[in-house]
Amino acid sequence: MSACWRFHCWPGVPRKHQSYAERCPSEIRLSQEPQPLGSSKALTEAIRTAGGGQQAISFGEVTRVAGWSDDWDAVIDASAAHEDDLMNKWAETPPGTCWAGLPPRSGASDPVPSGYYVFLKDRKVVQSVKWDTGHKPMEFGSAGRLTHESMLNPKGGQLRTY
Repeated sequence: MSACWRFHCWPGVPRKHQSYAERCPSEIRLSQEPQPLGSSKALTEAIRTAGGGQQAISFGEVTRVAGWSDDWDAVIDASAAHEDDLMNKWAETPPGTCWAGLPPRSGASDPVPSGYYVFLKDRKVVQSVKWDTGHKPMEFGSAGRLTHESMLNPKGGQLRTY
């Protein structure tokens, strides 16, 4: 962490003292539109159906069942529960990229109200699928990032990496 004042930065000073431009040299703004890979609703239903099943399934197979294009190479779970730096690591996006469009938490101990499953191709966002707390169909666990080959296990109506 560092902070800047008049374009001079010091290590160990929180980023909150930096201007937005200093903190965010680039930005990813999340939205539910457009849907070039396929219907977000169809994907959510395919995840829920697989989550109610008995066998592990690859995430690529889930997207194919939903009728989605295979034109993505990774998906991350983006929410206000994660720092931008961690989401950048998962998405392999440049350090300093800020993730905008995420609903904030009302308090540190409160659950995140919603987030997005963010589909990427060549480190660029292709499509985002919104999820809401209490209706989150998939849990990534510590994986943070899924690919076509990632295996998911059904548990309690959800798909989970653990």
